[in-house]
Amino acid sequence: MKKCILCQESEADKTGSHIVPHFLMKRIDNLDGSKGRDKELGFVIGKLDTKSYFGRDILPEKLEEIYGEVNDELIENNNISFIEDYIFCSTCEKNLGDLESQYSLSLKNYSDYDTKYISVDEEGVGFLFWTSILWRLSISNASGITLKPKEEKKLRRILNRYLKDFDLNIIDEDLKNIGYKLLRSPEYKKDKEEASTFLHCSPFNNRPYSIMIDEFILSFYFKTSYLKGMTCTFYGSETLNKIAEYNTPFTKENIYSVKDVELKEIIQKFVNHGASIRMNKYAEILDELHIKLGGKGKMNPVLKQKILINILSSKEPSGVKYTLENVKKVIVQTMMAENNKG
Repeated sequence: MKKCILCQESEADKTGSHIVPHFLMKRIDNLDGSKGRDKELGFVIGKLDTKSYFGRDILPEKLEEIYGEVNDELIENNNISFIEDYIFCSTCEKNLGDLESQYSLSLKNYSDYDTKYISVDEEGVGFLFWTSILWRLSISNASGITLKPKEEKKLRRILNRYLKDFDLNIIDEDLKNIGYKLLRSPEYKKDKEEASTFLHCSPFNNRPYSIMIDEFILSFYFKTSYLKGMTCTFYGSETLNKIAEYNTPFTKENIYSVKDVELKEIIQKFVNHGASIRMNKYAEILDELHIKLGGKGKMNPVLKQKILINILSSKEPSGVKYTLENVKKVIVQTMMAENNKG
């Protein structure tokens, strides 16, 4: 058995380890706002396609609504995102769980929008919590974000030293010149069934690293000089981020509370950006297909537009609509229909 990726000493014997704590992920992907485990119904949005996953307690009727036909292949190929086996030992898993339990209590604390507030009284808890999330996302192949090797090693050392008692050493070199900012919209999902949230890590931002997770936006800095450097854009949140307080390992966590409409605008920009990337990628593939079929230059723009419209207007269930298989089917059907017209 492999060694625990955190302590690197004990055997990695734990299954079902959450890369992102359940108390945050359940607010993103649990069906109808349910709070229990095994109620996941989520979508992983890539550049080319959208994959989905579901928990064991999702009713067959709901699966039929999302996927149409429910067969053994669908069940066997179902993998819930950000849950992994045999990466942590029992002790490290427990220490991470204790940290998450303590931090989860802070969700009850918040202030009116456009104000800053203390979320956790105990120094270091907030820092260790967000450090653990950033590090776990980096070691996961599914997150889209990868720290530089020296940064990933630094965070592992920090977690390995301090998860047991949160007693941070002020002279520890790993804890110098490092910190984070947090934005939060605590009112965003209250009584709003249509208010979706996401887990999204920018693969391009590293000064700071930027993560959107439920109603939070995290900016994590490995050097304080980045605070004065060029502003990294993150769907418009950078303006609010300038106002937020900078948290160090030795401060009580300070969060800047933002309006729900502000978070909604940030999320909409993120969604629009993702849709633009997807459509541009489809257009590139169609041009490549056109050349492989003997054409020159780019595909006829009228045909290309028809294909893209047909992909968007496909009547397939949401769990099938944007899979590569369905996209390919729409492309072939549209091209054959246009060819038959000729």
